[in-house]
Amino acid sequence: MKRLCLHFQTSLQYLTHPSLIPTFADEILIVLVKHAKQNDLTLALAYYYSVLPALTQQAAIESLFSAVARTSVTEAFYFCRIQSEHAQEHLFEMLIALALANQPNTSTAERSLELVKLPMTKQEEAWFENYLLRGEGRSIQTGKAALMMRMIGTGKVLEASALKGPTSRAIGGLDWNSLIATANKGLGSRAAS
Repeated sequence: MKRLCLHFQTSLQYLTHPSLIPTFADEILIVLVKHAKQNDLTLALAYYYSVLPALTQQAAIESLFSAVARTSVTEAFYFCRIQSEHAQEHLFEMLIALALANQPNTSTAERSLELVKLPMTKQEEAWFENYLLRGEGRSIQTGKAALMMRMIGTGKVLEASALKGPTSRAIGGLDWNSLIATANKGLGSRAAS
């Protein structure tokens, strides 16, 4: 372990050497993310957070964002918010795709739950719904289920019931149709209004 830490420290020293031209940070970050062994993004993230380079290439920003999103959905969400206005929607859609994708050594269910629990603004809610219903995200297998979870969790049961639920097997005797029916029953007369 001590040898690994020393190797890691030496790598960072070489990558952060003052003789490297400032624009080289984009290429370094892209390579560190692209060639991460066994999907271990520690070196790429350590490089970014220790150097804090001003990334200029879109590919570098997307590489960094994918590394952050694969590590933490919540951290990537807040990272997205501090980007320029024209990049936010694109990065937010990337976050949705990365969170709902099946990835090695991660639980899609846990990442999906983390995604639907985020404190989204009205604009982000609109992006979320648009991406999963009308955008490229409509092909994501768990996309509609994530959208329905979000709607139910935020009290939009009627909107969730208007969506045709994903056709999937019942788990523990529960499927989307019975869940929506139970939620509507719980709303009582409020469901009609």
